[in-house]
Amino acid sequence: MKLKIFLLLGITLSLQAYDLKEIVQSLHTSKKAKEIEQKSYADIASNALDTAYEAPEIGIGLTEVKLDDRSDNGLEYSVGISQSIAQPFSGKSKKRATLAMTNSIKQEAKHEFHIFVLHTVSLYHDACIAKELEEQANALYEDQEKMFKQVQRSYDLGEVSKKSLRLNQLELMKLQQKTSTYKRAYEIDLHALQSEVDSLEIKELHCEDMFEIKRDIELIPLEEHGEVKRIEFEKDASASYLNVYDAMLQSIAYEVSYERELDAKRYGFGVSIPLSSFTDSNEIAKKEYLHTNAALSFEKDTLMQGVKSASASLEVKLQTLYDEYMLVENEILPLNRELLRLSKSAYLEGEGSAMEFLYTSRSYSEYMIEILQIKKNYYNQLFELYKIADLELGDDYENIK
Repeated sequence: MKLKIFLLLGITLSLQAYDLKEIVQSLHTSKKAKEIEQKSYADIASNALDTAYEAPEIGIGLTEVKLDDRSDNGLEYSVGISQSIAQPFSGKSKKRATLAMTNSIKQEAKHEFHIFVLHTVSLYHDACIAKELEEQANALYEDQEKMFKQVQRSYDLGEVSKKSLRLNQLELMKLQQKTSTYKRAYEIDLHALQSEVDSLEIKELHCEDMFEIKRDIELIPLEEHGEVKRIEFEKDASASYLNVYDAMLQSIAYEVSYERELDAKRYGFGVSIPLSSFTDSNEIAKKEYLHTNAALSFEKDTLMQGVKSASASLEVKLQTLYDEYMLVENEILPLNRELLRLSKSAYLEGEGSAMEFLYTSRSYSEYMIEILQIKKNYYNQLFELYKIADLELGDDYENIK
């Protein structure tokens, strides 16, 4: 008895159906998430290192003195500290530039992870559509198989021709082939989803939490787009670096020293200013950041125009697919379902022909496949819009932002 219970428990666990929320939350501990996180940490550290002051240098010297008269031999030594400081009077501007670039790096990492999540959510919907196709095909096949047995009995009784029997048999075999095809398609889509979700072992999907099919999708203001925010942070950094090079004095070095000679002590202090501070290198650096800022402004305008245009195009596609879906869902498919029920009933009662039932069954099967294909195309376009317009998944998915 215990063995049976353990076997049943093992089967239940192996067939656990994961929902979208569980899959999305698991992505935060995925290898891809860790890769994005560690890369951003490295970039932040590199950015901070580029703007850090050089550490002071300590110099120590020892000299052994031997005089000819050997009356006062001994050691002489010196100790000195020196440091070179770049942009000594632009500390606030450098800190603002570093902070802005850090925010830019974080924003880029956040956006990259968000696109990864949306890609995975799209794969989840693809797999669920494939699963629904397989289930519908299996249900149709089982129903057709029952009807074929009825036709077989009618043929044995001489009530239908051999031609009708073979036509029904052929349609049943075609449907069986489609069932196998849809099963393989589901396995392929499930494998594609599993390749992105490395922290879960997915054997089955819940698929009761797919996104609602809507005609209109609410977009966010372009200024809130993740990539636009990144560019704004980079512009702030560029402007701050420009302020750094606005200072007249670009670098300064100092040195403090102490020397102990046999008969004297010496204290020294020196300041040095490189002559490069008075050359045109400063103006060249300012031009670099001026042009960088201008380029970022054009990049922002181009991005916003591209997002606006692509989003509008995708919205039209979604509205078209929505209208097609609702037409098939609310009008064509119910009519086909009613015709199939009537033709099946008529055939079983001897009032209809096998060919009539075969035709209505084929028509219903075709529209079932068509509506699911429309549904799949809708979700592909929907999540493409989510990626381009940088839309969030919603409050139902915790820790996604």
